[in-house]
Amino acid sequence: MDGGSSRDGVGGLHPGKEHLAVVALTLLLGGNVVARVGQYTAAQAGPAIVLSLLLAALAAGLVLCCLQVVRQQRPGADGLHGLLVASWGRGLAGLLGAVLLLELVATAAGVAQSAALHLHAVLASRGISTDSWLPGPLLAAAGALSLGMFAVLPPRRAALLVCALLTVKIGIGVLLLALAARHVHYAHWIPWLPEATAPYHFGLGGVLAASVSLLGVFASVGLALGFPGLRLRTVSQQSRVLAVMVLLAMLLLMLLAALQAGLVAFPALDSTRPLSVALQGHPELQWLLPLLPFAGMTGLAALLLVLVLLAAHLAMGMWSVAWEEERGPRKTLATVVVVLLSALLALWVPIGWLPVLPGPVALLVTAALCLGALRTRHRIEVSRGSRWSATMPVLAPLAAALCLLSAVLQLRAWPG
Repeated sequence: MDGGSSRDGVGGLHPGKEHLAVVALTLLLGGNVVARVGQYTAAQAGPAIVLSLLLAALAAGLVLCCLQVVRQQRPGADGLHGLLVASWGRGLAGLLGAVLLLELVATAAGVAQSAALHLHAVLASRGISTDSWLPGPLLAAAGALSLGMFAVLPPRRAALLVCALLTVKIGIGVLLLALAARHVHYAHWIPWLPEATAPYHFGLGGVLAASVSLLGVFASVGLALGFPGLRLRTVSQQSRVLAVMVLLAMLLLMLLAALQAGLVAFPALDSTRPLSVALQGHPELQWLLPLLPFAGMTGLAALLLVLVLLAAHLAMGMWSVAWEEERGPRKTLATVVVVLLSALLALWVPIGWLPVLPGPVALLVTAALCLGALRTRHRIEVSRGSRWSATMPVLAPLAAALCLLSAVLQLRAWPG
């Protein structure tokens, strides 16, 4: 990942396509997305959740098409805030950027709290009880402080740490798939599409509702464009990397969703740890149970680091626009402020109240960027990478509407 020439930033001072891929995959898989998929399986789609994942990934493809056109229209824009300023002006961009910054900080705090709960589960599996002498909020704040400080590293080095953490989670997931696949009972997949019991509960309506909710997970990949220091040769290269990561995440989540639904009757997956529930009925797989919270903890640690980096870079972009200053030691200051705020929220806000995945504001910003594809004052030169520009009058409003609908569903479900 760190080798090769300095083209695209790989082997140089700036992150390249490998680092962008790691950040995108962390946004997609680093959080508690498997638990969310299990909950949607139990409450809305049944084993047909794999179809919901496919539809959500296709909708995310529409979003990526819009983001590609926006990046082509404004090649000089730096990060998410630069794109917002170029698309909507400083006033609206400042408002959206400020709200997104607050959500990123709050999400980082929620991720730290979730990681602390996973660490408690890992220690409990070894017979170590820490609730009395190391409460969850204190552990979450300490974790946010200790891990968040790695965000002061150069972005390329920070991306390497994220890669190491995420590799542990994905590796355990692949190990689980390889060992547990032979224990799948096909009878649990019947009926594959349960009959509807209420509007948007099972049946085709439930599959569609779950897909719109899961779009919030897949559309968050666009936040990767706000990673500091990205240097890629072309805009289309960024879009290809993000599209491949969405496809990879979709395939992994499909396999895990099918595995969960095949190991246990799908109503039992209505849990914050559906994989653990699925494994409990299979004595041959019991030894894997302690690995699941450990995998979740490493993925959350990677996501925490990415969120802090995105928030700090967003804050610096807003600072540059407001004060028209050259960047200097502000990166360290912005990172320290973001980490301290996240740690304070993790310490003071009750566990379970904060989001653990990028939420409605990220979707609102993504919708604004999609609509920004309609606000160009220049014709893009016809090229292979800009062929989507002619379809923007149709695709951009559709992608924005889907993002806003997913945001509304997330708001209705909060804080549950």
